[in-house]
Amino acid sequence: MKRFAVLGTVLLCVVAPIAMVYGLMAFTPTGSCDYPVSGVCSYGRVPMIVAAGGTALVWAGSAVLTWAGTRGRPRVYVPYAAIAVIAALLVVAGRLAG
Repeated sequence: MKRFAVLGTVLLCVVAPIAMVYGLMAFTPTGSCDYPVSGVCSYGRVPMIVAAGGTALVWAGSAVLTWAGTRGRPRVYVPYAAIAVIAALLVVAGRLAG
């Protein structure tokens, strides 16, 4: 089971930085946000915060939950659940910006 936890952590460490870069590049405003009605400026730039900040929090939290205090028995499901949550965060950010 430890192999699956290591594999999940490696996958998470590959997926999370890609998702963070995508979240920053896709949802960073390129123009003025004087009138934030829709798009990436909507709700005070929440799509960028959800995509990049949420990914960083999920990434760090899942690494800690997987390995901290497990006495050699890592929680195998946590990295895979974190990858699914990161994908959901990107979808939510896209819906908010849409």
